Amino acid sequence: MRCLGVDLGGSGFRLGAFEVETGIPCSGWKNVPHEGCTRPSSIVPRIIDSIQDLGWSGPIGVGFPGAVSKDRILTAPNLGDDWLDFDLKKELNDFHHGHFTMINDCDAVAIAEYNLGSSRNKSGTILTITIGTGIGTTIQNDGDMIPNLEYGRLPHPRMEGALESHISARSRKEEKLSLQQWAERFQEGLEFLENLTEPDMIVLYGGILEHWDTFSGLISSNVKIEPAQFGAEAGALGAAIAVSKL
Repeated sequence: MRCLGVDLGGSGFRLGAFEVETGIPCSGWKNVPHEGCTRPSSIVPRIIDSIQDLGWSGPIGVGFPGAVSKDRILTAPNLGDDWLDFDLKKELNDFHHGHFTMINDCDAVAIAEYNLGSSRNKSGTILTITIGTGIGTTIQNDGDMIPNLEYGRLPHPRMEGALESHISARSRKEEKLSLQQWAERFQEGLEFLENLTEPDMIVLYGGILEHWDTFSGLISSNVKIEPAQFGAEAGALGAAIAVSKL
């Protein structure tokens, strides 16, 4: 089955169609950075243009950077309050004709990894952490997912502000931290999340994995840590898989 996946993030969006049983892309791939403004009025027309460029008509799944319930946006911390209750399903109806779903973006990555990637069919509790503009967290228990956890928004155990404001990729860039300096911060956050969720396995996802050979030696856990198998396409693929299961 072929489905289109859209991965909408704090710095841009990615989209493409996949054979969801295998994860193999079956269309062109779009990676589009935001042009400063992150309001729906700026981003949604560009998503529509990208879908039109692919000539797509069929099921669409969207991974959104916030809490989502029944395709309704509840929080949008990295995009702004203009997204709250914005009806993206309606805006894209000409393409999906009712076959649509929207889920949290980290949940989408976790779905891709559990179905086809690093945590495929693993039993027990799996914690997936996405490292980007913010910090996404997903828990799966024997494949059953607890949606919209967003533990990255919790207060940091020691420092002022949210956890993600100190251990995200954005914080590393803004504070110009070396990989070693940032890894020390991330380790503290990792220990906090591990104690909170008591996982049997941890999957990490994000651009930082391009440094995995070095980064993996700078962090530790009481359980196995695996890098996500899928790269930039993980969120879009997971969203595509999610809509295929409706």
